[in-house]
Amino acid sequence: MKKKRVLILWFVLLTTIVGHSQSKPTQAKLKPKLTILKNGFIFDDNFGLKTGSIIIEDNQIIDLLYTNDLSKYPEATIIDITRKFVMPGLIDTHVHLATVPNLTREKSNKYMEDQLSKMIYAGITTVRDMTGNAIILADYKQVSALNQLPAPSIFYAAQFAGPDYFNLVRKHTTEKDTPWQRTITDTTNIKIVVAAAKGAGVSGIKIYNDLSARMIKKIVKEAKKQGLQSWSHAAVFPATPTDVANAKVNSMSHAFDIAYGFSSGKMDHSKKIPAIDTIKMDKLLLLMKANNVILDPTNYLANNNKLFDGMKITKRAHELGVKISTGTDWPYLFEKDNSVPLFKEIKILTDSCGFTNKDVLISATRIGAESIGVQDRGSIAIGKRADLYVINSNPLQNIENLKDGFMTIKSGIIYTKE
Repeated sequence: MKKKRVLILWFVLLTTIVGHSQSKPTQAKLKPKLTILKNGFIFDDNFGLKTGSIIIEDNQIIDLLYTNDLSKYPEATIIDITRKFVMPGLIDTHVHLATVPNLTREKSNKYMEDQLSKMIYAGITTVRDMTGNAIILADYKQVSALNQLPAPSIFYAAQFAGPDYFNLVRKHTTEKDTPWQRTITDTTNIKIVVAAAKGAGVSGIKIYNDLSARMIKKIVKEAKKQGLQSWSHAAVFPATPTDVANAKVNSMSHAFDIAYGFSSGKMDHSKKIPAIDTIKMDKLLLLMKANNVILDPTNYLANNNKLFDGMKITKRAHELGVKISTGTDWPYLFEKDNSVPLFKEIKILTDSCGFTNKDVLISATRIGAESIGVQDRGSIAIGKRADLYVINSNPLQNIENLKDGFMTIKSGIIYTKE
């Protein structure tokens, strides 16, 4: 009888312990942060205007109201933006934030943070870095994602090029291959190097120089298989712009490079850029359109180097319906007048390339997002990220009004210059 009583007590104790171990601790749920941008002029997906309010929950747009009744969200913080204009955050699709790091990490950090701060306060909420030191870029991509400093979202590439290119640029250095800067030869295991690049946090492979048409196709195929984008120079030498477009890369950079494809014989970057051949140009641009290849023209860089044919090629590409993004390829801290390179790139497109203000705003937002390969930004819609640029004046009336910023919102965080 005594033994039976002991067994019952052990059973009760064991049941109590197991019951406690299986019960879930109760946690107090934090209420999501709600913000309402009230009564502004909101640009829709096609840059038409409507007066309404944008409801933001944490980092996402959860509602668009075209009525004065905001009673559905009684606990929201309300920011009155009456008579102000709200557009998606701007996107610069060609920057180099950490291509040549300073000798000390402290100086590199200062340089990086000064660039990023200048961008965010100019309404730029996303950038695509087209090759740089992935250690620095990965750090700041994470810092930006956590909203620990004023910075746009960062997407970056690994640079793939042939041995002739890297032998030339590394002639006086001790640099060696890294996952984000890789020499490609006929014996390279493309699956492994693409996987290594992905492990370094890249979003795309930058196809750069000294690669054949066959190798470009191989890289593009493997990158796609591993969920990465393919971003290429327009002329890769010896591969031509037509070879690049045929490979169905996601985007091609430098409109002025397209002119190299108009030469006869083997393409050579050391020779003078050929004159525009309109028949060859139209054939190539229509191929880009058919293969949904986005042109990243970088005309601000081109003009600073007196490569003015880039604007003519960009204008024709636009006339033929090629998608065009806005990338600068110009250091943001080089401007002595403290101007913003992206605003200058945008102005070139409207002044010299036949873009309407509406056209260029779409290029700087929706097409920019597409060129990076992301679908969660680039337009104002329910479910999109709260990446917004609020300005005081209408950019459809005057594109210079982009400079008249009131606030930037990135991932639901508000940044103002004051």
